[in-house]
Amino acid sequence: MNLSLFVRRDLDIGLFTAICLGIGVGITTIYSASYNWDLGLAGNIYEKQIIWALLGFMTMIITMVIPLKLFYAFAYVLYGLTVTLLILVLELGDRRWFNMGSIHIQPSEFAKITTVLVLARFLAYPNRDLTRARAFIPPLLLVLVPILLVFKQPDLGTALVFSILILPMYFWAGARPMHLFFLISPALTLICAFHPWMLVAMVLLLIGILFYERPRLFTASILLLVNLAVAVIAPYMWENKLHDYQKRRILTFLDPDMDKLGAGYQVIQSKIAIGSGGLTGKGFLEGTQTKLAFLPEQHTDFIFSVICEEFGFIGAFLVLALFIFILWRALSIAVQTKNRFSSLTAIGLATILLFHIFVNIGMTIGIMPVTGLPLPFLSYGGSTLITNMVLIGLLLNIYANRYEDY
Repeated sequence: MNLSLFVRRDLDIGLFTAICLGIGVGITTIYSASYNWDLGLAGNIYEKQIIWALLGFMTMIITMVIPLKLFYAFAYVLYGLTVTLLILVLELGDRRWFNMGSIHIQPSEFAKITTVLVLARFLAYPNRDLTRARAFIPPLLLVLVPILLVFKQPDLGTALVFSILILPMYFWAGARPMHLFFLISPALTLICAFHPWMLVAMVLLLIGILFYERPRLFTASILLLVNLAVAVIAPYMWENKLHDYQKRRILTFLDPDMDKLGAGYQVIQSKIAIGSGGLTGKGFLEGTQTKLAFLPEQHTDFIFSVICEEFGFIGAFLVLALFIFILWRALSIAVQTKNRFSSLTAIGLATILLFHIFVNIGMTIGIMPVTGLPLPFLSYGGSTLITNMVLIGLLLNIYANRYEDY
């Protein structure tokens, strides 16, 4: 393949430019977050991020030029390899990472991509009948395996990323509303455990869908039994399976003031940093919450708070606009491509980005629990950045081959 022709004729210039801007903003903010007023210089983490960014662009280019037929053909193989790595990291690694000197590789990041590919491969099968409930069992099992392995690390935030993939990909594949409700109803049952008033909304939604769909008695019975099972198992999981820090994160999400110096400290300091930025911010390298180390994890989980403190509402607005543009391009690619597998893959990849963006920014302003999910392209981290660049490489590849129906 002539790469120069490929880039010149079929590169999504808008998406590529937005990613370059995002990475540039990320490196600049990481520099600021690690800057020491007393020493007059920044730490070396921004230099490491530059190296990861260069490696990320290399992996993006490689992903762009690999024929999409190969991703389709080897979807199950790639999925199996990442599941194997998730098992090995529990036994041989540091629960979440393989430590190779100063390099730490997190298999769960790459497993997100392969899970999207394997779900797209399954749902793209031309004769797949999504009107039958049994068609939902294999993909649920495919998602459940990485969820359980990642949850055991433990990494609740990343486990949630896998669980969120099912709904939009099934919707894009043409599933019926009743079946989609079947998938999300256990999650709604869990929410009701923390917000009893949500039970009313759930019952009304169920009545509306049952009236609209008029499902078979068997389907309605299974739906009821699954939710009853979740309601019974949830208290046991809370008491015996969740770690204390995970419980504190959930409880302090509901009320950050209950532990101001503990689990709620991060959210409270993040809100102070965001609010102190005002309209235009305190200026580059001038954030007091950042420089005085009141804001924890400022170069990773709470990097958005640094942007808000130093560049204010305007800076936050521009970053959000950048993310909205990237998501819009991803959805546009999913709509334009003629191939069903490619379209489903694009939707899955867009879902990963959307979930990370929503949860990360949400936890900095206190509307989502602190789960440790990084902000795409901005937060510090090698595995995360390279995974996101592979994700973008796939989207650019799909865009370049949007008129092919293999």
